[in-house]
Amino acid sequence: MDKFEEFGRKIDEELGRLRHFLEDEVAPETERRGAVVLREISHKLGEAAKKLEARQAVRTATSVPPGDPKPQG
Repeated sequence: MDKFEEFGRKIDEELGRLRHFLEDEVAPETERRGAVVLREISHKLGEAAKKLEARQAVRTATSVPPGDPKPQG
């Protein structure tokens, strides 16, 4: 029975070390990288929105308003 209890204690110790490693080493780096990725995505989405707005502005400027007579060719 002592071997089983010793085995259980070692498992508990290793799980504690793993938990601390994940909390102290993995999580902060993962959060930092996640923030960098989100900022990059945000920048790219902003660029995409500007392109869409520019295309819409061109369409609006070149379209004939409803009710105006169409130019005769």
